[in-house]
Amino acid sequence: MGVPHLYSLEGRIGRREFALTVIGILFATYFATFLLIVIGGAGFASMTGVRGLGEAAAKLAGCLVAAHALWTLNAAAVKRCHDRGLSGWMLMFAMPPLIGQIWLCLSLITGPGDAEDNRFGEPPRSADLSRDPALA
Repeated sequence: MGVPHLYSLEGRIGRREFALTVIGILFATYFATFLLIVIGGAGFASMTGVRGLGEAAAKLAGCLVAAHALWTLNAAAVKRCHDRGLSGWMLMFAMPPLIGQIWLCLSLITGPGDAEDNRFGEPPRSADLSRDPALA
């Protein structure tokens, strides 16, 4: 998966690529947040000496990291919905507190994608390894 594909809402991805994308983005966000806490001065601003422009820059960087993570995770979930033959708008079902997360886990993570072409494109290559000539 290339970088432009990571941000796109078009196409389909399989379960493995979805899981690896989610794990990678969550790990990178955790690491970036940790660095921002260390650089921005952990604790009270009056005790760390980080004030003014440095504090504002750390907050802005935190907002950018969060926005990047949310967009990338949403794009991966939309493409996973496409692999299942669903519209990306089906992610709105994940909004209710408990029922939405159960649906998200059961449908996107454990559910298989469409084996054939659907209205969102052809199946991801990782879905069927028997088509790969290198593995034949």
